[in-house]
Parts: sequence; C-alpha cells; structure tokens
Amino acid sequence: PPLRLRAVSCLCTGAGMLLADKYDLQEQLKLSLLQIEDKELNFFTQNCYTVGTQAALIAGFVFSAIVEARDMDDIGPGLKISWSVATVLSMIFELMTVVKAMQLSIMAPGLALRGPEGSMTRAVMVMRGEYKSLHRYFYAGLFFFHISAAVYAYILFEGDLYLPIPTVVLIALALAYLYIDYAFLESKLRLPAGSIPPQGG
Repeated sequence: PPLRLRAVSCLCTGAGMLLADKYDLQEQLKLSLLQIEDKELNFFTQNCYTVGTQAALIAGFVFSAIVEARDMDDIGPGLKISWSVATVLSMIFELMTVVKAMQLSIMAPGLALRGPEGSMTRAVMVMRGEYKSLHRYFYAGLFFFHISAAVYAYILFEGDLYLPIPTVVLIALALAYLYIDYAFLESKLRLPAGSIPPQGG
C-alpha cells in the first residue's frame, strides 16, 4: 500500500506539473500575440497620423482656392459649376480623411487599452478594415483636386478650347503617373496571400 500511494502521488504530481506547463505555454502564447497586435496597432496609428496630416494640407489648399475664387462673372455657368463641384468634393473627401484618421488614432488605441479581454484584437481588425476606407477617401480627394485644377485652367484662359490643352494634358499625365506608380509599388510590396488572418477569425 505505501508503494501504491507513492505511485499515485507521483502520478498526481506529474499531471499537475504538465497542467501547469500547459497553462504557462498558453499564457506565453497570448502574451506573444498581444505584443504582435500592439505593434500592428501602433503601425496603423502612425499611418493614420501621416495620412491625416497630408489630407489636412490638401484641404487647406482647396479651401484657399475657394476663398480666393473671384472675378468669374464672365465665365459660363458650366465651367463655374464644374469647378465648384470638383473643388468642394476634393475638400469634402480630404476632410473626411482627416476626421476618420483622428477617430481611428484616438478610439482604436483607447479600446485596446481600456476594453475587456480581446479588445486589442478587435481594435486591430477594425483598424485594418477602416484603413482601406481612409486610403480611398484620400485618393478620391486627390483625384478631384486634379480635376479642379484642370477646370481652372479653362477658367484662367476664359473658356478658350485650345490654350489650356497643355496644362490639362500635364494634369492628366500626373494623374496617370500617380495611378501607375501606386499600382506598381503596391504590387512590389503586397503581402503574400494568407499572411493576414481574416477579420473575425
């Protein structure tokens, strides 16, 4: 009986140690995942700061153009409306970028720091999805900024059909270059398929 009790005691001790090791490994894994998610959250937050700053700069340029727009009495209503719509849309999209960047850079880290367990993962997933919308708003505003400049070229030359052509061609080439360069850079730096876990998983 003493030997049997000793064997049972050894088995219980061994099982307890294995269980403790299992819990320790699980906690270490959670900590490692938390550290990775924290780095990713900081990455998106810093990118929001950068995109928001550039969007605010462009919005400032556009607002200055709206304020300084005078002496258009001799310009046809079509050009006036086209320029106004393109300029206002550019400012709206850039301001939307600024507001969304501010919200993400404040609310996502706040959720990660003060939320319940699992808030870090939720903040990263939301940030990952909303960051794409942030990019779309920024580039939409940049597109309409170029359109506004092209229409203003016609206004500057008082509606002449031929004199603004070089300026409009340069603006179109600039837009094409931005698109091609972005697509090329995105293809070079694109993450491999399956390297990002699906949202909600």
